[in-house]
Amino acid sequence: MKKILRDTCILAAIMILTVFICSIIWSGITAEILLVLLLFILAFLITGVNYLLDEYLCLSIIKSYIVKYFASTALVLIFGFIAGWFYPSNFWMAFIYVGVVMALTYFVDEYKIKKDVAYINDRINGRKQE
Repeated sequence: MKKILRDTCILAAIMILTVFICSIIWSGITAEILLVLLLFILAFLITGVNYLLDEYLCLSIIKSYIVKYFASTALVLIFGFIAGWFYPSNFWMAFIYVGVVMALTYFVDEYKIKKDVAYINDRINGRKQE
């Protein structure tokens, strides 16, 4: 199931980018296309920062999520102000958006870890029986 979900997300991203590139060639960049492209760029930046945080900081899982939350929120705020998504009066929305995404990410990560642990335990038990 994990492979199916991963492959679905990759395929969907490739399809979206392909359709948008063709649309840009034929009709230029519309507001909707620009929004999705900016979201792809933001996702790339957040993923890169999270990767660097994982590589260079040795924190507990909870501390890691807290640091990633504030780093992601800072990126969303900076990127959002540059892109015109947020105004000084509604900047607090970034904290909510990032919080919801981080909560969903946490639950997916927790599910993935439990499946990996169960798989590893099954492999260990299989070797013990041999």
